[in-house]
Amino acid sequence: MSNEPGGPAPVPDPYAVPDPAPTVPVAPGGHEAVAPSGYEAVRTPVGETGPMNPYGAPPTPPSPYGQQTEAAAAGYATPYGQQPGPGQYGAPAPQYGAPQYGAPAPQYGAPQYGAPQPPYGAPGYEQAPSPYGAQPYEVQPYGYGQPYAPPPTEGMAIASFVTSTAGLLIFGGLPGAVGLGLGIAALRRIKASGKSGRGWAIAGIVIGAVGILWMLAIAAYIVFVIWLIGSTGASSGMWEEFEQGFEEGVEEGATGSDTGSELPDFALRTDLTAGTCLTTEPWEYDMADTDPVDCALPHDAEVVGLITMSGPVSLNPDDEYDTAFNDAWGECDALTESLVPGYFDDGNVELFYPHPDDFAGGATYAYCVYYGDEPGMTGSAVVGTLELAGAGV
Repeated sequence: MSNEPGGPAPVPDPYAVPDPAPTVPVAPGGHEAVAPSGYEAVRTPVGETGPMNPYGAPPTPPSPYGQQTEAAAAGYATPYGQQPGPGQYGAPAPQYGAPQYGAPAPQYGAPQYGAPQPPYGAPGYEQAPSPYGAQPYEVQPYGYGQPYAPPPTEGMAIASFVTSTAGLLIFGGLPGAVGLGLGIAALRRIKASGKSGRGWAIAGIVIGAVGILWMLAIAAYIVFVIWLIGSTGASSGMWEEFEQGFEEGVEEGATGSDTGSELPDFALRTDLTAGTCLTTEPWEYDMADTDPVDCALPHDAEVVGLITMSGPVSLNPDDEYDTAFNDAWGECDALTESLVPGYFDDGNVELFYPHPDDFAGGATYAYCVYYGDEPGMTGSAVVGTLELAGAGV
């Protein structure tokens, strides 16, 4: 065997390590194990098969059986014909998002980090069931197919409208303040509860305010009229004239004359006797407003007696201490009671006396006249045949 040039070919050494065959670089697909960075390399225990220790640990020796290392499989050669190990100079940097060394292998079919996600609702996208058993929000249209329930009406708003309206039409606006207050309170409650009836409340407030103004206008008018009458009466003496006329009217009604509190000038008739029936009950002092009539015919009054006066009557017909009149009236009452027992139940008596001037001239007797409550009696009380209208005696 010769090693000179041109000599025979050398015999290969059977114990020599064969040179690795050249390989074509293959790009990583993302599922291969990637060498860790310097931080992960530090965490790899020394003595285990793994990446190179950055603090001086020797790299993984080449396989003596001709197998390719991970670096060789990646397609990177070293100056000595070996592929660089993970973390060595010239090794490709790990891809972002690629699984780290020692990390669990990705599951088949699971989405990778950074990969596009399928759109919402696309085939293959399974949505997790709702924990409450309800369908997704998109498949539940709000309110579709449900009946509309209007909110209830606030009762205080209606009460405000009714109170204000009735107060204005019936009571002249007097309850307008109540309706106004109810309307304001109703608006506050509607704002808090969300009920309907705002229009009723506003109408009650407006009508209540109108009622208050109307009531104030009436009161102002009354005050103005009173002031006007007072000012006019003070300047012309109208109040004094009115008071004087009113007093005279009262006195005239009490005495039956226009002479004030004194008896009028009259002359009592003298043609009547006891048992004379009269057509009507007399009202004048002189009894000139009635006429005698047959007692068998219906009549209204009867002269039951002639009473002798003890003295002339007082000129004041309202004198309660007139002794002559009181004595004569007491005798008339006793006489009538003896003729018609209990006469006061169905009738009454009246005493017609002479004027004091006539009494001084010799007219000293008075007429005691009985009349029934109902006109149309027949018969005579003096004779004992009296029959009252509607009742017998």
